[in-house]
Amino acid sequence: MKKQYMRYILEVVFFLVLVAIDLGTKTLVFDLLKDENYYVVLDKIFALRLARNTGASFSILSGQLTFLTIMPLIAIAAIFTVLIVRPNTPTNLRVSIIMIAAGALGNVIDRLALGYVRDFIDYVFLDTFFGIDFAIGNVADLFLLMGVVLLVVYIIFEFNDSDFYSKKKLARIQAEQQKVAVAQIVEDQDGENKQADSLSEEQSNDK
Repeated sequence: MKKQYMRYILEVVFFLVLVAIDLGTKTLVFDLLKDENYYVVLDKIFALRLARNTGASFSILSGQLTFLTIMPLIAIAAIFTVLIVRPNTPTNLRVSIIMIAAGALGNVIDRLALGYVRDFIDYVFLDTFFGIDFAIGNVADLFLLMGVVLLVVYIIFEFNDSDFYSKKKLARIQAEQQKVAVAQIVEDQDGENKQADSLSEEQSNDK
């Protein structure tokens, strides 16, 4: 139980650190560029451009403030419910959904406090190499993206129904599997004993 509580604490700390990184970078960049609005970090590769986004990640659903505030909060509540109710879920899955929750909350805090989300990451290389005029983003968007990628990897390569079993159900299944294994061992042992008895009987008859 103590180990489980420690895991919860580490997950909460990880979550809060991600949110703090997102909010901190937004504040830092907006304070530094408030008079210039644009700064080239790497020519034709990466730049900082201030933008006030009333939509979701990468400017999707612009103007839907109420929807984009309520839905992420519901999703975050659902995520933490899963983390608490299903403590045996794999670490990769837990990390992915924590990153998604942190990214969502970072942008929700902006919407509640400012009425918009502070974006500043300009993916210039997409336009340079692929001709894609991509939306301006922020660190929260990156957390969301990385979380989704990790979640997809988990679903494709690691997903198992038992990951979402309750402790009681998992213990019951393990007990049943143990019984089957023990029964198989006993059956194999009986077979070996019968074979040994049969061989001994044949040897006696030969004499």
